[in-house]
Amino acid sequence: KGDFRGAADLFATYAESYPGGALTGDAQFYRGEALAKAGDTAESARAYLDSFSGAPNGPRAAGSLLRLGGALGTLGQRQEACVTLAEVGNRFPSAPEAGEAQTAMRSLGCQ
Repeated sequence: KGDFRGAADLFATYAESYPGGALTGDAQFYRGEALAKAGDTAESARAYLDSFSGAPNGPRAAGSLLRLGGALGTLGQRQEACVTLAEVGNRFPSAPEAGEAQTAMRSLGCQ
């Protein structure tokens, strides 16, 4: 319904209520997505980092790193963005996100 901030709050509540739960990484990822759509890039980056940190081998891990790298680039943290995006391909070379990360790295001028 377009209430991205409200959705982000609900995902945060879930993650706080079930720390370490099987779906907490997903909740943090979707919190990041909602915050990104609400225009809060810094908080979305934190949510993606929380998602990845909580489930570094989970189903949203590659996507979380990809989105984190993109958010860091948007925030002007180019070096950190490049390192994070490179990690997508290093950790998940066969994931579709690895190709997306390469494209993002080219856009940022990563070496």
